[in-house]
Amino acid sequence: MFQLAVPIIYTLLWSRAVGAASGPPNIVPLHLDAGFWYGSFAVGPQDFSLAIDTGSFAVIIGEGKYKPNPTSQQTNQGEFIQFNGASEDGVQMATEVFFFVKDDATFAGVALNDFLVGNITDGDPLGGDGIVGFSPPASMIIDPNDPTFLAGQSLAQAICDQEGISPCEFGLTLKTDGTGSLVFGPLDETKITGNITTLPTLSHDAWIALNQTETDSALLVIDGEPVTHLIPIFDNGTPNIIGPLDVVRSALLSVGYNLTEQTDSDGISTVFGTYDCSRSPARFGFSFPPSTEVHYIDEGANVLNRTADGKTCTANILGTSTVTAPDWQIGQTWFQGRYVQHNLNASTLAFADLA
Repeated sequence: MFQLAVPIIYTLLWSRAVGAASGPPNIVPLHLDAGFWYGSFAVGPQDFSLAIDTGSFAVIIGEGKYKPNPTSQQTNQGEFIQFNGASEDGVQMATEVFFFVKDDATFAGVALNDFLVGNITDGDPLGGDGIVGFSPPASMIIDPNDPTFLAGQSLAQAICDQEGISPCEFGLTLKTDGTGSLVFGPLDETKITGNITTLPTLSHDAWIALNQTETDSALLVIDGEPVTHLIPIFDNGTPNIIGPLDVVRSALLSVGYNLTEQTDSDGISTVFGTYDCSRSPARFGFSFPPSTEVHYIDEGANVLNRTADGKTCTANILGTSTVTAPDWQIGQTWFQGRYVQHNLNASTLAFADLA
């Protein structure tokens, strides 16, 4: 899910950084459920199933699920967050109010003392037991004008610091069969096939690919034809691919899909594309200049749902008025079948097809 609480301000730049990797990887099994990938996370004596989310920063537990215990330390700091793409179809938003506690936490077999965990006190329902964020560090951890504001604590950075993983990096290997893993440490090249694509990214707030000019920026490609330049926000916590309303509407019409449009009570408009399941679906993908290689969404992941009779399919790309061009949210359907490596120190995102 993409966190909307803190404004993201960025400049389009092209840069590269490299460094030697060290430290053993710690592997966390993941499973797919209703558009989100879940892993185990322990806080004090409690075990939670949390959605792994590269689009947000904090660790937050669903309302009423976290129980204070002898290791808990309450704080008077918290945050108000809005998430985009909080439902399986990517339409709903979720608003959460939470306060941080310090507690002992365990993830990937690593025990962390006095880790900041957000305890939701008022909010919309979330899948599983909550969210564990893996975005780059928040640009504003605290607000000097608001002593109650706290963005949270980087779980990835805390694990890297404690385990001596340098550079601090982790990979997501999300298979097309609904199983996957989160791996700390360097990219395991025995698990991949083909070329590795490496993109420079924003150092804070989100995994946004950066470029120098519009002509050097990523492209949406449909059935081999480039459609539009875009700024990709890589976010496995978003269930599907979400783009600007008008651009997606035109793209769906261009491949002969029928449109389903709706506007909710908050004035947020969305558009879906439906098609006869007996036809070959359009192929949606992205290319990243200077390479002309197109990285398509896996065909199996490209179907959001089918009607009960199996005749009508809904494409796993949707348009919404909450996303403004040239931004696109590249969600978990695109991650499926790929090894996606996130480097916090170099500010890069690299990916390749799973072997």
